[in-house]
Amino acid sequence: MRFSFRHLLLILSVTVAALRTGFAQEKTDSYNLSFSGFIRADAIFDSRQVVEAREGFLLFYPKKPVFDRNGKDLNARPMLNQYAMTTRINAKVTGPDVLGAKVVGFMEGDFTGASNAENNAMRLRHAYISLQWAKTRLLVGQYWHPLDLPEMIPNVLSLNTGAPFHSFSRQPQVRLDYRTGNFNLVAVAASQRDYVNNGPQGGTSVYLRNSVIPNLHGQIQYRGEGVFAGIGVDFKELTPRLVTDSLYSVRESVSCLSYTAFVSWKQDALSVKAQYVYGQALNDHLMMGGFGVSHTDPLTHERKYSPLNYHSVWTNAMLDFGKWQPSVLLGYTKNSGSAEELTGPVYARDPDIDYVYRFSPMITYVSGKFNFIGEVEYTAAAYGTNDAKYRVINSSETGNLRIGLGVVYYF
Repeated sequence: MRFSFRHLLLILSVTVAALRTGFAQEKTDSYNLSFSGFIRADAIFDSRQVVEAREGFLLFYPKKPVFDRNGKDLNARPMLNQYAMTTRINAKVTGPDVLGAKVVGFMEGDFTGASNAENNAMRLRHAYISLQWAKTRLLVGQYWHPLDLPEMIPNVLSLNTGAPFHSFSRQPQVRLDYRTGNFNLVAVAASQRDYVNNGPQGGTSVYLRNSVIPNLHGQIQYRGEGVFAGIGVDFKELTPRLVTDSLYSVRESVSCLSYTAFVSWKQDALSVKAQYVYGQALNDHLMMGGFGVSHTDPLTHERKYSPLNYHSVWTNAMLDFGKWQPSVLLGYTKNSGSAEELTGPVYARDPDIDYVYRFSPMITYVSGKFNFIGEVEYTAAAYGTNDAKYRVINSSETGNLRIGLGVVYYF
């Protein structure tokens, strides 16, 4: 069933009715329901065909050259598009304390749908309940994956928010925060929903579900005067198959470890953010990565797997001059291949790319709740051939220039 705007209105109506019932039954309880969001319209131009999602609005990098019989690059053709489906609405509910904790319920949706076929359909972004004690917070529901810190989201116009250098993933999860002094300790157990890994059955959450172990993440954060920084480690175990093509029951798995370090610094009108990620199979974060077959049993065809290793780094700087806010994003990701030779299928996001980099300056004009944004985004990908460990050799760059214009009105 498609989740439409009518469904959202129905859910909100039921929520309001339930709150009104609560008022009538217990007058001493105080509830508050508020709405916010924005209306947004964008236009984009690309100098060539690109690897993308959502009809080109979410840009990864340019497509590799494909030549016709005359040696002409078939992907060297420009593209133009417009959209308004990133328009967003959210609802926030607060009420009486539960177990001594402040309670917040939050729900947010936009109109980008769950796939290209459902563009302009309502889809769920966030839906969570937060219980806040003096030092501890428990969050249950769908929220940013901890590699996606709200404090670290780059200031860009593009729908990719810096992907494939910056993680982009919202997942159902249980999250526990414990704050002591300037430090915050984070522990998360997450599943997968809209952002999934690729494998023998295509892109699906079944590989994580069949492992039984959730995606586990631990993080230490520091918050001081104008500074937010931290480090984190991420673990997930994927189960590519339960049975071989020869109908033998197997216990296949691949373990993936990722690490991150990040810092955000702000002083007066200048703010700077930077993050590094060493990642294994982070294609469920719209980043590069995946895994491949390193060994196949000749009798049962049971497989062993090895993840691909990627290094990603980005930095984003912004100046705030009131009505005018210039900013720039720089990003780079590098394919370091597998620790083992790969002898079978590889399930990854374009593993024949050696590296990708991006330079993206932007200017924002702010007038109250109205923003007008212009952005130039140059992204280059170096395509080549893979050696036995899927490192890329003999690569050459292909670049794309994107020009984006956006208008946003907040409410």
